[in-house]
Amino acid sequence: MNEKKQVQCDQHGLTNPAFACFHCLTSLKDGQKRGLTFVRDDDGQYNGWCDECDKFLTDHGGEWNDKTEAFAKITLLCEGCFEQLIEMNSGILARLFRFR
Repeated sequence: MNEKKQVQCDQHGLTNPAFACFHCLTSLKDGQKRGLTFVRDDDGQYNGWCDECDKFLTDHGGEWNDKTEAFAKITLLCEGCFEQLIEMNSGILARLFRFR
């Protein structure tokens, strides 16, 4: 049986995991919109990064690697917190890419 891993969040309880850049986590703390590009992978898990990380990613070949991941400082958060990021950034443009 393939069980989905979950994370415990002080605000949202036991939820699905998500990953976002450090700048996005800062947005959750200070309320400043930094843009959001995100994907939902085949398992439905959110993965996202801010406009600054998107520019860095594009400027460095458009592929995630050690250099781009180090810049983004990708961090674990819960799905509920990630959905707050989507809501927060939807006024300036939250871009969704679905990989199949």
